[in-house]
Amino acid sequence: MSSPITKKQLNNLSEMIREWPIEEKLKWSSICEQAEGILGYIPTRQALSKKPILVNAYKIRKSEIKSRLDTLVSVPSPKSMPAAIEQIVRLKQENERLKAELNLMAETAQRFIYNASLHGLSKDKLMKPLPKINREK
Repeated sequence: MSSPITKKQLNNLSEMIREWPIEEKLKWSSICEQAEGILGYIPTRQALSKKPILVNAYKIRKSEIKSRLDTLVSVPSPKSMPAAIEQIVRLKQENERLKAELNLMAETAQRFIYNASLHGLSKDKLMKPLPKINREK
């Protein structure tokens, strides 16, 4: 006969569901089988699906897996290996260019802050929000 599920076991089961591999299909029967390692017996689907914490973890993980698969399906895949290599190289170059631009912007911002502090502007004055535009005029 099965024993009642403790709070610690529930937390372990919900953590197991949250970390369910994306490649593996998430089903209650699979969860029940995996729960044997935590509970010491294979529970029924009904026993687990009565627990709100497990149902929430199941729904969230199921939607994460579905959205991940939808995203992967929507991404166009290259037709050949050379096309894939070319795409990777182009994306790496774009990534490096964007990092360089970001560094330049950060350097410019630092220069503005330094020069403003030399002329008596505080950080609070620099970070003051823009005034609202009155369009009624």
